[in-house]
Amino acid sequence: MTRRLLREEISYSAAQDKEINILHRLEYFEKQNQFIAELTSKDKWIKDVVAHHLNVDPSRCDIAGSTSSWLCGSFNLCIPVTIRGWTRKQRGNRVLLRLPLPYKVGEAFRPGNADEKVRCEAGTYAWLQERHPDIPIPQLYGFSLSSGESVGLSLVAFQRN
Repeated sequence: MTRRLLREEISYSAAQDKEINILHRLEYFEKQNQFIAELTSKDKWIKDVVAHHLNVDPSRCDIAGSTSSWLCGSFNLCIPVTIRGWTRKQRGNRVLLRLPLPYKVGEAFRPGNADEKVRCEAGTYAWLQERHPDIPIPQLYGFSLSSGESVGLSLVAFQRN
């Protein structure tokens, strides 16, 4: 019998040879699906957040049509958003709304971890842009925290290069 992990299936015989907590990882597939399902019902919120950071009307924001085009990494989910009639420095009109995956950053047992992740990443981007502008990184347009405090948990909005 096999069980579903995020990117593969695993059997007990394969799991017993691994030096990681497979039981913990068995929860990720369902938690990822729940998180994505929750976000699909929040399209107005997604548009409002992106529009706020870019100073545009939310009606100009189009969220990627299907969740299959959303990008799920190890610790973040990125939602592509196209802004009609908006271009920046020859980079196009698409941004990524980047959200930490709460079940991967330990938000349930350490509330505030997701905010700390956002603060650290935003600080790193700002530091790189200021001190090493020759290093190609996505443009950071703003970030928000779960408290609603906004500098531009919820998220970080990046332009795709």
